[in-house]
Parts: sequence; C-alpha cells; structure tokens
Amino acid sequence: MEGDSMPNLTKKRNAAGKLIEYGMVQHMADDLAHRRHANKGDQQSPFQGQGKILLALSQTDGLSQKELANRLNMTAQSTAEFVNKLVKKNLVSKEKSTVDRRKTIIRLTDHGRRTASKESAKIPAYLDDLTDTELDQLIAILTKINNSLYDEIHTENPNWFENFQRSVADHLRDWFL
Repeated sequence: MEGDSMPNLTKKRNAAGKLIEYGMVQHMADDLAHRRHANKGDQQSPFQGQGKILLALSQTDGLSQKELANRLNMTAQSTAEFVNKLVKKNLVSKEKSTVDRRKTIIRLTDHGRRTASKESAKIPAYLDDLTDTELDQLIAILTKINNSLYDEIHTENPNWFENFQRSVADHLRDWFL
C-alpha cells in the first residue's frame, strides 16, 4: 500500500516524542530504583545533566540554581558543576538576582536556546524506516510502557511524579505537538 511506504511527519513527530518520554520516564524509574536499593552516587553522565538543565531553562528561563536543582531532582553540587560547564560552552549565563543578591539566576544564551531547541526537536532517522502502521503500533506500545513506568514513579514518590509528569508534558507539547 502506497500510504504505508512514506510515514506521515506528524506521526513520526508523535513517535519521536513518545521515545523521548520513554527515555525520561525510564531514567526517573531507574533513578528511583537505585535510590531504593543502593547508596547511589551521581551516576548521570555530564551530557544528561547538562541536557536536562538546558531543557528546563528552555521551558522556564531565569531560574536560580536552587530552583533548577529542585525541579530536576539533582543535588546542588551537581547542578552547580553542570551550570559551570554550560557557562564555559556559552550555553547559559549566570547573574546575581536583582531581588535577592544571594541567588544566582541562570539564563539561556541565544546559543543555548538554539541548541536546546535543535536537540529536543530531532526526529531519529530510524523512524524513517517505519510505516505509518508501524509508527502507530510503536506509539501505542510506548504509551503502555510509559504509563507503567509512571505508575512505578507515582507509587515510589507521588510528589516527584506530579512535577515530573508536568515537565514531560510541557516538553512534548512545545516540541512535538
């Protein structure tokens, strides 16, 4: 069938969004499992931590380091390290708050905004190999998996669940829908 040979761009975007959601949800579920079963150190790669900060700032720019740490469930030390690396890459800037000089406000630079937007909106090339029917099946399967992981996260920590689910929905709405 000719319609199945060339996938619809909207369906590819939806599938890409579901894949990103799966990765975010899987990461959170793994993080909770590690916290539950082991004395876990900071196991995030620098790119994941820096990427999470860029994504958070692209949603709400001008957050304090403390707000970033709380929003992303990261330690203050990890957040500070990642922010400093992002400053060196000219992706974010740091400035003292005009309201409370004790707070450091983190803002995306133009380069940081472009980088976050470009990286978050990528549709993986391997989705080109799927037909519309296969994309529909993948979306349905990933939705089931994500819902199961959301249930795990909610059971483990309902407060994280609400903030995390809202953050995921914001990212997907802005980039893929």
